[in-house]
Amino acid sequence: MKKKVLALLLTTVMAVMTVGCGNEPSQTGSTPQDSQESAQGSTESSAPESSVPEESSAAESTPEEPAQPQYDFGGRTVRIGSFFDMTPDPEGSIFDQAFSERIAFVEENYNCNIEFVVVGGGNDEIINNYVTSVLSGDPCCDVGYILSYRLLPALIEGGIAQPVSDLGVVDFSNPWYDAAATEAGTYKGKQYAMGRRDAGVQYGIFWNKTLFDRYNLPDLYELYENGEWTWDKFKEIALAGNQDTDGDGEYDVHGFNWRENLIWSFMTSNGANAVKKTDAGIELALETPEAMEAMEFYADFTQNVPQLKGWLGDWQSQIWDFRDGNSCMCYEAWWISSSYLGEMEDEWGFVPFPKGPSGKEYVSYGKEASPWMMLNGIENPEEVAQIVDLIFQIFDDEEEWNEAILAAFEKNATDSTAVDICLELSQKNQISPLMGFKDLDKMINDMMDSLSNGEQTPQTALEANRSALEAAVADIQTHDYDADMQEIMNPAEEEAAAQ
Repeated sequence: MKKKVLALLLTTVMAVMTVGCGNEPSQTGSTPQDSQESAQGSTESSAPESSVPEESSAAESTPEEPAQPQYDFGGRTVRIGSFFDMTPDPEGSIFDQAFSERIAFVEENYNCNIEFVVVGGGNDEIINNYVTSVLSGDPCCDVGYILSYRLLPALIEGGIAQPVSDLGVVDFSNPWYDAAATEAGTYKGKQYAMGRRDAGVQYGIFWNKTLFDRYNLPDLYELYENGEWTWDKFKEIALAGNQDTDGDGEYDVHGFNWRENLIWSFMTSNGANAVKKTDAGIELALETPEAMEAMEFYADFTQNVPQLKGWLGDWQSQIWDFRDGNSCMCYEAWWISSSYLGEMEDEWGFVPFPKGPSGKEYVSYGKEASPWMMLNGIENPEEVAQIVDLIFQIFDDEEEWNEAILAAFEKNATDSTAVDICLELSQKNQISPLMGFKDLDKMINDMMDSLSNGEQTPQTALEANRSALEAAVADIQTHDYDADMQEIMNPAEEEAAAQ
């Protein structure tokens, strides 16, 4: 990273001298010296047919910086859409800075332009714009931001997203691709999304070290490092953390609070899920021993451990409650560390969700990834995929990636153990596809609610809902997604037809 700072200073001085001499500045600015292509990431064999490789001369190469293949995209502009301006801040995070530099390098050296466009005012509106623009034959952008559960399966089956894997120009095993986003964007054996690697961790357990010391609760880091951070220990601590400090019969401090999705961390931490992907789509997986074990413990935990749960008037309530020192543990995603816990007075730490009895390792459940999808109907999609692949290569090698991720975690963590845990979990995020299948998702979550309030046991719930669940899965295979897209395209006509 020191090379980057030096290169930026040198190019800044050169730019000032150029302007002082009355010369016109370059359209794309100076080229960051450290952003040369790695041989692994850009080879002539991976270039689209429409690109023209240009061999670098021997004079241009140095022993420290070998000659690299070049591409000429003929001035192609790639439009990247979202409901907000995704232009990276050159003075922002370490990833934003590197991304901004990389885009400038690719634009100048590969004869293309990157344009970030706002195509809607929210997730619903951008999906409507993706659909209507593709169906009208004039895509509003080439690639667009998308939540994975919005992509899968509707925009795939409805013909709005095209499979990047069919283009043959992207190797998703490269270090600049996020493995969880890649998996989340895979459907029926094809890859539909491009997600850049970042310093991301999904759900885990934040714990208030100050309260743990005050109430003589065991150190979660020690439990984790000894492999003793288990469901049973989690339940024991959640019970012990409930404190009635003023003797009025009400808990002033809770051992644990959570907002949503708790059952799914029980599932993933035990090697289970509600559904699994297949070449035909998805199939139910609720009756595996690991899933049944997770549902049974979830039912016991939610019924027998007093806790703050659900939305308490505002989706942020549990986060505020933990931040203000009123809960010993909080189940949330890592991103709240920067957005909410920066001013927390008590000391806090972060551990994975506890491991289940059938779990093989500590993992991190996530309900969604936020990669980019490629729209159907764009010109020369191979070029677009290649350009996105090039701008994603914001660091030169695996070591630089790891250094940047380490720095990002260190910025928000309060201790080195949390950093180590985040580094490990960042490679073990698991995104469930369930939310993409709305009817099935609602049925299964309603069933889980019946477990938590004691209305049903896992066995009776499955017996009562099995036929309906199987019918919902069967409907997914025959559902008319084209009709769904037409309804988005022509809402007035569809409404009139329904009347």
